[in-house]
Amino acid sequence: MNQFNDLFIQTYWWLSLLGGIHCLGVGLYVHYIYQSTTRSHSLLAGIFLLIGCYFLTGLLTPETTPIPIHLTLTLFIPIYFLLMPMLYLYCKSSLTGQDYQPLLIKHFGFAIIVALVTSSTVLFHIGIDPQASSNTIGTLDKLSSINLLAMILPIFLMLQTVGYFWAIYRLLSHYRPQYLAKRQLNLQVIRFRWLSVLTIGILINWVLRIILVYLPFYLGDSVSLLTQGVTRLTLLLTVYIFALYGIQQVTRTAYLRGGLNASDKTTSPHKTLNTNSLLNDEEMSYLQDLMVDDEHDTSDNVTETKDHSKK
Repeated sequence: MNQFNDLFIQTYWWLSLLGGIHCLGVGLYVHYIYQSTTRSHSLLAGIFLLIGCYFLTGLLTPETTPIPIHLTLTLFIPIYFLLMPMLYLYCKSSLTGQDYQPLLIKHFGFAIIVALVTSSTVLFHIGIDPQASSNTIGTLDKLSSINLLAMILPIFLMLQTVGYFWAIYRLLSHYRPQYLAKRQLNLQVIRFRWLSVLTIGILINWVLRIILVYLPFYLGDSVSLLTQGVTRLTLLLTVYIFALYGIQQVTRTAYLRGGLNASDKTTSPHKTLNTNSLLNDEEMSYLQDLMVDDEHDTSDNVTETKDHSKK
């Protein structure tokens, strides 16, 4: 049994390391290498960096942290308040284009306040017992007696998540008839489908985490390492799905852009030919005959006027 627990702990550790490295790699690629016409790719990079930060928290142990583990994990909670505002701003900027200039303090102000309150609380030990052992924390009663802030912050995080998911749902519902009414696949439809897949994937992982982790914890049950491992494994599989689907959509986008550029190059000479050859050969010959007749008539009139002048 102890060997099984050790194996599961090592699997959990490697899963956290693998997910963190992959998410950080995707975030750095999107931010520094991937080229986009809008600034939304920076927000997408921030989303993957936050997910990578969540994975890397699984590497923290009481032996590797300079402060108690429950204080370390509490200091990481304000970072998670940035995820949903970034997802909303990414969807908004992707659908509206470069004209969208958001008020950042409106979306990130709450995360800044939570970070200031959390750091001040941990620094001055307000409602926190830093000397308490964190190895046996598994229920709400044990946590509330030594770290009240870690019990309150997840509630605010869930409320923020529900609010932003509702805002994203209204945003996508507003643009859905406009994009899906087009039968042909274009860049706007590809972008809308990617935003829908990204939102649904993050929503599924949030619901799964609430059911497996938050609800049992607030109901007084202990949260095992197995349930946390399931949530991380599901999130890692979701990240792989995002990566594969994103590569597919990038390929389609490149194909459509190449087709548009080729069509523009082929239509431009046709347009010049059409403007130069508005008349066919018969009409051109008829016009030439008329011009010749007009020249003869004018020459005859000139000779007649000369004869009359001589007379």
